[in-house]
Amino acid sequence: MFRFRLEIAGEVAMDRGIARFADGVADYRPIWPSIEEDFYLQVKDQFKTQGTEGGEAWQELNPEYAQWKEVHYPGMPILQRTGDLYNSLTSSTDPNAVLVEGRKSLTLGSRVPYGIYHQSSEPRTSHLPRRPVIQLPEAFKRTVMHHIQTYLVQVASQSGFRQGLGPLDVSRLSGSLMRQGGYFQR
Repeated sequence: MFRFRLEIAGEVAMDRGIARFADGVADYRPIWPSIEEDFYLQVKDQFKTQGTEGGEAWQELNPEYAQWKEVHYPGMPILQRTGDLYNSLTSSTDPNAVLVEGRKSLTLGSRVPYGIYHQSSEPRTSHLPRRPVIQLPEAFKRTVMHHIQTYLVQVASQSGFRQGLGPLDVSRLSGSLMRQGGYFQR
C-alpha cells in the first residue's frame, strides 16, 4: 500500500493510503510539482486570511507590539514583518524554502527558525501565541489525493492495465473512484 502522510511540526495532518496498483509505482516525482503548487497557494491563502483559511484565525497582535510594528514596518500583516517566513513557504526558489523531491517522498517547509515556533502546539514558553501557518483543510487533502490517484490511473493506462482510456476518461475514472471511496482508506 502506498501511504501519503503529511506531518507538520511533528503532528500528522494527513495520513491516507492507496492500495492495489500503487505498490508497484516506484517514482511519484512527476506529480510533486502539482502538489507543491497547491501547497504554496494554500499557504498564501493562509497568510492572506491570517489563519481563517485553515480554520484557526491567528490571534491579533497585542496593542503595544502592533503600535511598534506599524511605526517600524508599516502595513505589514501578522507574521510578515520581514517577509522571510511568507516567502520561504510560498516559493520554491526562496533561499529559505525547503523543497526535497524524492521518488516516494516530498518535503516542503521553511528554514526560517521561528516558523516552527508559530506552528507548534507545544506549550508556550514566551508571550508569543500559536499562529499555525500550515493548516490543510479537507479540500486541500482531497485535491492532493486526486493528483495522486490521477497519476496512478495514468501509470496503469501506460502499463497496459487500462487500455483505451484517453486523458478525459482517466480524469472521469479518477473522479468517480474518488467519489466512491475507490482506492482510498482513512
